[in-house]
Amino acid sequence: MRDRKLKTMIIGGLNDFDKLISQNDIFEDVEFNLDNKEMKIYSFKSDWVQFNDCIFNCEKLSILNITKNELQIEFKNCTFNCDVYFENCHIDSLSFLNTKTIKSLKLYNGFKREQNFTINKFNFSNNIECELTNGKTPILTTSFSFHKIFFKQYFEFNNVKNTNGIFSFTDNLIGDIQYEKNSSCVFNSSKLSNINFTNNKFNTYTSFKNSTFYFNNDNFNSSGSHWNESKFERNEFNKVNFSEVEFDKFLKFEKCDFLSTTWFESCVNLKNTHLKFVACEFKGFSLFNDSKINFLDIDRCTFHKSSSFTDAEFNKIKLYEVKFGGGAYFDEMKINKVIDKTYLKDKTKILEWKRTLRAIKQELQKTENKIDFNSFRGYELAAHYKELDWKFKSGFKDKFILWATKWSSNFGSWVWAFWFTIISGFFWYSILYRIEYSGSYNPEKIESFFIGLFRFFLVTDFFSPFEVGRIYLSNSFSWIPFILGKIFIAFGIYEMIQSFRKFKA
Repeated sequence: MRDRKLKTMIIGGLNDFDKLISQNDIFEDVEFNLDNKEMKIYSFKSDWVQFNDCIFNCEKLSILNITKNELQIEFKNCTFNCDVYFENCHIDSLSFLNTKTIKSLKLYNGFKREQNFTINKFNFSNNIECELTNGKTPILTTSFSFHKIFFKQYFEFNNVKNTNGIFSFTDNLIGDIQYEKNSSCVFNSSKLSNINFTNNKFNTYTSFKNSTFYFNNDNFNSSGSHWNESKFERNEFNKVNFSEVEFDKFLKFEKCDFLSTTWFESCVNLKNTHLKFVACEFKGFSLFNDSKINFLDIDRCTFHKSSSFTDAEFNKIKLYEVKFGGGAYFDEMKINKVIDKTYLKDKTKILEWKRTLRAIKQELQKTENKIDFNSFRGYELAAHYKELDWKFKSGFKDKFILWATKWSSNFGSWVWAFWFTIISGFFWYSILYRIEYSGSYNPEKIESFFIGLFRFFLVTDFFSPFEVGRIYLSNSFSWIPFILGKIFIAFGIYEMIQSFRKFKA
């Protein structure tokens, strides 16, 4: 038979608390007042224990060494003005629903190394519209820590706003083979700050969809945490979904293995995000489509299957020694610093930009995206031109060729090449005309000026443009602008043809 205690106030010592816990399994509107004392629980009366609308005023609430595989513990609408510890337990489920406040929550295996702390089902969630807080989800400043826990069936951490706390998730195992078709790990619609996911193995589908990761250096200093950056390090994921996640400031994935499909689609923060991947293995399909990220930094990673960055937008992107084994799709991708040419301003970063643009260009070539390939070829040439100097023994020849390409077509623009041809041809022809017809301006000869101009644009015609027949120029000085003009016109036409080639099938 399940007992119920309503509005019970504990003011006495720990003996009263122990007695109440041993005699009841449902606690409603109970206020536990044991200031500066630790409340320890080693057992419960039944397999189902509920704490509803309770307040815990103490130094620490500890649930220790309980091995009861059918035990279900639920805290609903509770206030914890204390630290909450679970150590060395083996239970069926643990739930925290609509928690108003909690100083810290720590689940750990203690000093026992032979077997992990095991829970079949864990749930720490808040309703989207929590009636207890006038329709607003509670904002927590909690230090969460999960260490060496085996979450067999599912782990849920949904709609939790912990924007000024820390979140440590280390050496955990999520997903047992017996629940293979009915298990998950979800952190959906949550706001977490200063995260540390290290040495975890996610055997089941994992989702962080629509969540936000914050970075606050002040929290690290005040919490005494042993890490100083938000990170995912040495984790193994099965299918994992980071779609619609907002990465605030800095977040690093280091030495992580993504065994199956990985989603980073529609992630948004063009303001200050630095999302970094270091030495990661993407063994399944990886999707970054439609994401808008300030700085995407991929360092020494391998993508074994195809990856897609289609319609993504970045202010800056860095690819260093990245292997795209299955091909990468960069269709319609935007890099704002490249488009507005600010990537050329810092010469110390030019080599880094050139390597990145070359990697993207090579993948565009593999996927036969000729239009974007030609654009990134131009961006790469512009970076290479900026990198070179005019010293004769260190790049003068390449610099001169690229200089000519820059001014004749702006590294691949047919419009630029067209106007270069027209303007340069008109310029040299005007000089030639002035030499041939020196003296005062005669408006009656304007017709002959334009007739000769059209003939001057015929690159292979080396006869005088001012004579009807096949007659060469007689003035030796006239040959200088004549030959230079033909060279400029020919080069402009060549660059225009090269620019049009990107539309050829």
